[in-house]
Amino acid sequence: MDKNHFVDKSGTLIRLRGFNLAGAEYACIEGAGIFDTPDGQAPSDRVIAAMREWGQADAVRVPLNEQCWLGLPAAPAAFAGEKYRGAVRDFVRRLNAYGFVAVLDLHRSAPGDGVPKEQEQMPDRDHSLDFWRSVATGIRTGAVMFDLFNEPFPYAETNTGRAWDCWRNGCTLTSVNTGNPYAAAGLNELVAAVRGTGSTTVVLAGGIHWAESMTQWLKYRPDDPAGQLAASAHAYSFNEYCGTTECFDRDFKPILAQVPLFAGEVGPTLKGVSADFDDDCPPGVVRRGGWAGDTLDWLDDHDVSWTAWSWNPWGDCWSLVQDWGGEPTPVWGKELRRRLAAA
Repeated sequence: MDKNHFVDKSGTLIRLRGFNLAGAEYACIEGAGIFDTPDGQAPSDRVIAAMREWGQADAVRVPLNEQCWLGLPAAPAAFAGEKYRGAVRDFVRRLNAYGFVAVLDLHRSAPGDGVPKEQEQMPDRDHSLDFWRSVATGIRTGAVMFDLFNEPFPYAETNTGRAWDCWRNGCTLTSVNTGNPYAAAGLNELVAAVRGTGSTTVVLAGGIHWAESMTQWLKYRPDDPAGQLAASAHAYSFNEYCGTTECFDRDFKPILAQVPLFAGEVGPTLKGVSADFDDDCPPGVVRRGGWAGDTLDWLDDHDVSWTAWSWNPWGDCWSLVQDWGGEPTPVWGKELRRRLAAA
């Protein structure tokens, strides 16, 4: 990093754009494989080459599962531990070989013996620190960044002091997965866990309220002795607190003056409220341009890095592709591919 920009190893300023590749956060815990692919393995070189065909795409965000990475009892042994870690490390190596930066994200977690089927409000002191120590120790080279926790939402509050304090320093919360109280780790602790391994990899800290509220990010930002901490936000048309370019002007610009900003998840323009079709998201609810176009224009105009959700052929409105060969979906996929081709 160079103040408020990402840089490559030669010190050249870079801005990252690309996709999320979902699957490794849930397939393993569901006993379906390590990734959500036909064979349960990491996407092949053919898939990565198809990603490479999408214009100037140069980043892939890979959501991970705490229990599967660590090989905890909650994870099926066939897809956990070194099998899982080795598959992720190899995928990172191959992404790098094709010119992609890999952004590794702690997406699913659970305290104690909980099974991480849902996102928690915050990481846990039981396992999340060990997760990042292990990741930072096992992946010491290559073009990678660490997204410390997918979508913090302590107390489900949009912008309170207690939510931001919990975000930074930890607190006691109720687990979404177990229903029991647990000791939540603050992002300060996660940064310290990574840096304690000697790693100087760039780390990303997403805001609160599912990473959409960034108002007090600068006030509460974690300490990073390596000076390699960047901010992360998620942008969807259904965001409740910050889903307009006016909000981006208000909340993102002050952050951009001091550190890089990475929009780890950007979604399509939707005709309605996410809750109306989250479980069954038909492609017909996606429309061209509108919110997504304005948002991506704003991010591009302000040199913000971003990865769109998601390079998965699910057949719903979130899918960028219709198949693993990279055929874009009729609206969201084609819209994003055109943008990347024009970049």
